[in-house]
Amino acid sequence: MGLDSRDLIYLVTPDRFANGNPLNDQIRGLEEQTLDRSEGYQRHGGDLQGLTDHLDYIASLGATAVWTMPVLVNDMPRASYHGYAITDHYRVDPRFGGHSAYKAYAKALHAKDMKLVMDMVPNHIGTGHRFYQNPPDSNWINAWPGLPETDKNGEVGEPLITNHRYATLYDPYVAPSDQQQFTDGWFVSSMVDVNQRDRHCAQYLLQNALWWIESIGVDAFRVDTWIYPDQNFLNQWSTAIHAVYPDFFIFSESWVNNEHSQQYFLDRHPTLDGAADFMMYNAWKEALEKPTTWKGGLNHFYLNLAADYLYREPENFIVFLDNHDEGRFFAKVKEDKDLYKMGLAMLYTMRGIPCLYYGTEVLMKAENDHGAMRQDFYGGWPGDAKNAFTGEGLNPDEAEALAFVRELADLRKAHPVIGTGALRQWAPYNDVYAYAWSNDEEVLLVMVNRNANPQYFGLYRMLDGLNTLDGPQVLFETKPLEGYPQTRGLQDIVDLGQYRIASNGLTILRFLKQKTN
Repeated sequence: MGLDSRDLIYLVTPDRFANGNPLNDQIRGLEEQTLDRSEGYQRHGGDLQGLTDHLDYIASLGATAVWTMPVLVNDMPRASYHGYAITDHYRVDPRFGGHSAYKAYAKALHAKDMKLVMDMVPNHIGTGHRFYQNPPDSNWINAWPGLPETDKNGEVGEPLITNHRYATLYDPYVAPSDQQQFTDGWFVSSMVDVNQRDRHCAQYLLQNALWWIESIGVDAFRVDTWIYPDQNFLNQWSTAIHAVYPDFFIFSESWVNNEHSQQYFLDRHPTLDGAADFMMYNAWKEALEKPTTWKGGLNHFYLNLAADYLYREPENFIVFLDNHDEGRFFAKVKEDKDLYKMGLAMLYTMRGIPCLYYGTEVLMKAENDHGAMRQDFYGGWPGDAKNAFTGEGLNPDEAEALAFVRELADLRKAHPVIGTGALRQWAPYNDVYAYAWSNDEEVLLVMVNRNANPQYFGLYRMLDGLNTLDGPQVLFETKPLEGYPQTRGLQDIVDLGQYRIASNGLTILRFLKQKTN
C-alpha cells in the first residue's frame, strides 16, 4: 500500500484505452447511449476489462502503479466518459464493467505487485446526482445568493461559476465576495459544488473514501481539484484516512502557478503525502520548448528544483510531461524526436514519482482539445490499424519511441539509486545542465545539452572528488555523438576531465564508488 519515489505511475483514460467487453458499451437506463469513436466527447467503449487485459504492457514501461480517471457512475447526458461529474459515490459505472470488474482489476494489479490509484472528487458532483436532485439537506449544496444567477427579469440562468482565484485563500487583502465565489462557485454548470462544511456531508465523503479503500484495496488517492473544497475539511479527511490506514498515500491536484502557492497548500495540510508538481511541469516546458536565458529555459528548470527547500518531501511530488488536461508532450516539442527523448529521459531520472500519460510512449500528439488529447489507444479495439500492444502497424518513429521508453524502464529498475539516492544539480553553463544521483555504490551523472552544437562537459566541475571513483561507463545516451567516445577510451576522457555530448542530447555516465578497507 502507498507510493514512494521508487514507483512510476501510468495515467489512463479508461474509456479510451481498450474495450475488453463490448457487452457493457451501452447500458439501458443511463442517459448517454451514443457510442461514437469519431467524436471526442462521446463514449468510446473502453473499460476495466480492457485495462486488466493489458497490465503486462503497462508494466513493460516501468509502471508500478496505474491511475485511472474516475470510474464511478456519471449518469450525464453528454461527456460522461471523463468521470468527473459523479452521480453515485458507491457505484462503479456499469459501462466500465461495474464493481466486480473493479475488484478483478485491483486483484490483477496486486498479483503483479502493482498499485491502484483511485481518482477522488470531493469538490463537486454531477447534476444527475441524487444529492442535487433530492438532497438529504439543502445545506449539502453550495447555493448562496446569486447561485444560480438570475437575470434582470428574475429568470434563473446559469449557476455562478468559480472564479478559479486560489490566491483568495491566502491573500491578506482579499475581498470576501471573491473568496466565496472561489470556494462556493460551481466548477462548471454541470458540476454542482458540494458544501463540505456541513458535518454530515463531510462524514459521508469520509466514510465513502474509507469504504473504497477497504472494499477494493485501493493503494492511493489522487484528489481532483484539491484547492477548491473547504480546506479544513480536507485536513480532517486526510487525517482520518491516515488514522485508519497509516501507509496510505494521498496526493493532490493543486494546480497552481508559483512556488509559494504550492508551498501554501502543502503546509496547510500536514497529512497530505504529495502533490502533482505543476511547477516542475512548467519548468520542463521552459527547458525543452524555449532557449536558455538568465531565468528561462534550462535556468528556469534549475531554479525550480532549487526551490525544493520550500517543501517537505518533494521526493513525493508527482512529476509529469503531460496529462489528461494538458496537450500531448510530443506536440509541445513540435514533434522533435531529440527533445522528446531528452524529456522522457529526464522524467524517468528526475526527483519525485514519474507519471507517464498513456500514449506518450507511442508519440500521440493531440494538443488543443480535451476530447482529442484523450484519444483511443492504438490496438484497444478490434480492427485498429495500429496496435501498440503487439507493435503491429506502428510506424518506425512510434516503434522507436516505445522501445526507447522500455529502455528507460530497464535503466530505472537496474539502478534504484535514481529517486532514492542523494541528488545534486549544477547550474547551467553554455546551455548545459547536469544533475547526479549517488549512494554508497555508484554515481549516475545526467548531462543535458540544449545548445545547437555539441558541448564539452567539465567533469571535475560536475563531480567533486572524481579521482575517488572507478569504472566510468556510458550508461545511456539519447543521441550518441558519432565517433565519440569510441575514438578513445572513456577513462582517457575522464582523465582529461571532460566529456562531449551531442546538441539536444542527454548522456548518463556511471561511476562506481571506490571501496575502502
